[in-house]
Amino acid sequence: MNTATKLRARVSPEAISKVTRIFNGSLDDIFNELLQNARRAGASMVAISALHLEDACVITVSDDGAGIDDPANLVSLGQSDWSDECRAREDPAGMGFFSLAGRDTVVSSASATASFSLAITGPAWTGEADIDVLPWQGPRGTTISFTFDAIRDGHLDRAVKAAALHFPLQVTYNDEPLPRVDFLKGAHAVLEREGYRIGVYKNVNLDHVPTINFHGLTLRHKLPSIKEVHHTLWRVKVDIIDAPELVLVLPARKEIYRNPALDRLMEIATDAIYSAISKEPFHRLAHKDWLAARLAGCGLPEAARQLPSWQGHCARDSYHEIAPYAEIDPTAAIYDDGDACDSVTFGRAIAFSHGDDRSIDSNRLIAPADITFFAAVPQYQGYSWYVALSCYAQTGVTHRQHDGSETACETDAVTFRPDVITIELTDQHDKRLNLLSDFAIQEGENCWSDADEARIALTRTASIDPGDLTELIIDAIFSPSDDSDADSYDTQETRFRHDAAVRAHAILEGEDAAIIAGIRMAFADRVAWRIPHGRTLQLSWSHENTSLELGPAKDAKPQ
Repeated sequence: MNTATKLRARVSPEAISKVTRIFNGSLDDIFNELLQNARRAGASMVAISALHLEDACVITVSDDGAGIDDPANLVSLGQSDWSDECRAREDPAGMGFFSLAGRDTVVSSASATASFSLAITGPAWTGEADIDVLPWQGPRGTTISFTFDAIRDGHLDRAVKAAALHFPLQVTYNDEPLPRVDFLKGAHAVLEREGYRIGVYKNVNLDHVPTINFHGLTLRHKLPSIKEVHHTLWRVKVDIIDAPELVLVLPARKEIYRNPALDRLMEIATDAIYSAISKEPFHRLAHKDWLAARLAGCGLPEAARQLPSWQGHCARDSYHEIAPYAEIDPTAAIYDDGDACDSVTFGRAIAFSHGDDRSIDSNRLIAPADITFFAAVPQYQGYSWYVALSCYAQTGVTHRQHDGSETACETDAVTFRPDVITIELTDQHDKRLNLLSDFAIQEGENCWSDADEARIALTRTASIDPGDLTELIIDAIFSPSDDSDADSYDTQETRFRHDAAVRAHAILEGEDAAIIAGIRMAFADRVAWRIPHGRTLQLSWSHENTSLELGPAKDAKPQ
């Protein structure tokens, strides 16, 4: 067998036999294709009507466009007689009419050079039967009638309205004008660039709506978005005006073909967002996004000199809520807390510096320096004003007596009762700041599951009761498990609260008080509800003897 040295691609004639499977034959596809053809033909309006029969529906689409010069082009897959101007502007594929493939269809058209009518039935679509072309006397334009399965659920009305909603020409349905809506309705700003209308949206969810409008044919495509730090989400939609290089994947036209024109559209859309941001009073762009805007030629200033006020977080928090942003002043610094123990310890040290004054903001340190602390925003790293701020982190905790000697650990190896507690902070320039406090808590080996493992320091003169100390321990340590076999949150929290309360009473009041507190909590949780209302239970319990007496409240003896 001889092997050819040159080949040329061709389309097999057998391909026409599969034409009925190129489109899915839905009303949405049919209306979109026929309306696009009418627009390309220069029509000023499109009229759609429907005649409902018992077992079918006859749908007619008419336009007043230029008409069809050669009926052969109409039924030639991939061929059309669009003008050179139209070909250059939109790259029509000559396939849209075949969205009707397999349906009984009648086409009547009058152009400047031809006037005809033809009927296409099943075999004729696949080239298995001839199509008779008959003369036709009618107005300039094209009328296409086709049969569809009986429609009773309103789907036809919805499909017509959807096709007309963002179509640039007026469409009537059964002689009634259909509403049209600007595809970019609701945009915060609209810019025209390089043949596109770009709608920029501010804090609008566009995840599940079409984002690109091809002259009435809408589709979803992931377009650029920019999220300012703890602030505005910017997104875009695109209305095509004149962009011949941006084309759709054939034949379905459900997605955009990836080419340099699409890449350029992404750049234009991003620049449109930056342009909209530049007109805002201020912005909170991440530093990397600000640099990108500058490289794109948008002269944005640096982000506003604002940061979220520092606020503590708890170990149980699955989400750390961000405090409102506030202007920074000369006393501003950043505190970058690590875990919840760090956060609770630092928060207590700030409160300790306030003394008895409860009017001072919870993020303001009074001594040894007047500093207003703000939360770290890593996305701002690189802004000149941000890097100039001191950013402190906890680097140590010391426990000492009044004479300066180091405090020895209590017998349980995790409790310290010093005279002085010092929290050491260090910034990025190795500048140190020592805060006095009456409390510190640090992780132990298993403190996330056992309150007794946390390393707790409490000064001997600390003004705190067991209830407040219990809450500090819970805030710093309690982190519920979300494993499938774990107890409920309430059960875990109750158990941990019991252990934390026992630990707090032991530190402040001694072991006997801790034992009583544990019994009281266990009794309240599991026994007290069994005592009838208005009655009193008197209980005496030891390993040798047990005595319980239930009597009226008025007869009960003091415990």
